[in-house]
Amino acid sequence: MADTIEGPCADAIIEALSKRHEKEIWATELAFDGGARRCDFWALSAHASKGFRAIAYEVKISRADFKRDTPEKQRQARLFSDQFYYAAPEGLLTKADIPDWAGLVELRGDKLLNLVPAPLRDKDSPTWQLVASLIRNSGEVRRDADRLTEQRNSYRRMVYDARKKLKAAGQEPWKFGIHV
Repeated sequence: MADTIEGPCADAIIEALSKRHEKEIWATELAFDGGARRCDFWALSAHASKGFRAIAYEVKISRADFKRDTPEKQRQARLFSDQFYYAAPEGLLTKADIPDWAGLVELRGDKLLNLVPAPLRDKDSPTWQLVASLIRNSGEVRRDADRLTEQRNSYRRMVYDARKKLKAAGQEPWKFGIHV
């Protein structure tokens, strides 16, 4: 088993997680415990009918980093989530590596595969510290996926229209940075 896997980096795993949770509220680098601890990726279903389900992910791209991890380091992330997962590149971690309080998702290509299901637990109610962290999140917070999708589609239409107008005027769209 290699200590570090060549290929996908933490950014690729975060990108795959954001795609997996694109219809939910999610945050990267979510601070807990006054900023002393951070969660690499945290997702929340904003639906009461789904119990406001929250999932925390800790991204690992080396075995040495994984071996330094402890239940105490992940306590805050586990307190405010229904499930806790390690997310790693393919082949970095085995099922036997994963503690009984966690699950494992593995990045294969650009897709995440659930290898070890995380146990469900009852999460604690959010604290004001958690609420403040979500609001001033030092990473990225996504919400209202439908609005973002509409905005993206609007931009795509604008680029498509600009491309058509440039071609009709005898211009090459790529000269203006339009490659779509």
